[in-house]
Amino acid sequence: MQDARGEVEIGTIDARLRLPACSNIDVELPPTNSATMTAKVACQAPSWTLYVPVRLHAWVDAVVAAANLAPNTKLTTALLTHGRADAFAGIGGLITDPRQVDGKILRIGLMAGAPILSPQLDLPIAVHRGQKVMLTLTDPEMTLKTTATALDDGRVGDTISVENVDSQKTLRATVARDGGVEIKF
Repeated sequence: MQDARGEVEIGTIDARLRLPACSNIDVELPPTNSATMTAKVACQAPSWTLYVPVRLHAWVDAVVAAANLAPNTKLTTALLTHGRADAFAGIGGLITDPRQVDGKILRIGLMAGAPILSPQLDLPIAVHRGQKVMLTLTDPEMTLKTTATALDDGRVGDTISVENVDSQKTLRATVARDGGVEIKF
């Protein structure tokens, strides 16, 4: 993880324990790759063993909400800022580059300071139901273009139903980046 600042958080040890001092403490961590684990702390002489919770943090500069944001908000740089987020907090899809967020739609509401996560984002709707779109049919030998009517809303990459204006046939097509739809054979 690039530019992360590591931190180890040691869990609370019961203050009622009265362990004798040890000149040679042995600490063992489990061979797992986890942000939360239990460390075995042991002393040979005098003999005692203690299990202590340990939590690892990897603090990164992440994209966060600059203000409270409602669901279905189209994100712009004015609505975003940078903040500290724990990459080991079990939240997948932490975003560190604001260019990955700009223009996308927020699926859920967020409080100011909350990190923006990729699973929370959608592309904006590129084709609207009832809209006339260019339908491109492509195979290895040729390309055909015709006009169609979108029967569904769709984001880039979505498969939607369209109706060929000339033949009145309903087809399934993929929404393209140019605002049209395409079918590849």
